[in-house]
Amino acid sequence: MDIDMEALRALERDREIPMNVLIGALEDAMLNAYEKTDGAVPGARVELDRKTGHVTVFAPELDEEGEKIGEYDDTPEGFGRVAATTARQVIYQRIRQAEDDQKFGHFSAVEGDILVGVVQQDRDSRTVRVDLGSIEAIMPLAEQVP
Repeated sequence: MDIDMEALRALERDREIPMNVLIGALEDAMLNAYEKTDGAVPGARVELDRKTGHVTVFAPELDEEGEKIGEYDDTPEGFGRVAATTARQVIYQRIRQAEDDQKFGHFSAVEGDILVGVVQQDRDSRTVRVDLGSIEAIMPLAEQVP
């Protein structure tokens, strides 16, 4: 199975998420998909070639005593379709988590400071939206002045 690395780079630019986070999410998703296939070997790992985008599943090769003596390619046939479904869910989750971490990191640095924003009313008259430039926030009812 191959991953389009240009699509990952575009995602990195658009969402400002580091490539290592995206690749880690993909490898975790692929490993999760592999573990759900029939004949999955425990202790396997997934490796994504950062240049070509080729995904390989490496399963541990054990001796008679259960000691790891090497690894072999155990990428299942038809792995792309199963892995794509699982990967999509995990990637969306990781992207949301990375975006949330970025937002938290940005605003934890300015905690206690006064911010400038544009106040906007929502369709619901009790909801107040504040445009802070890069982020739009909702002001809780308890923080609003009547």
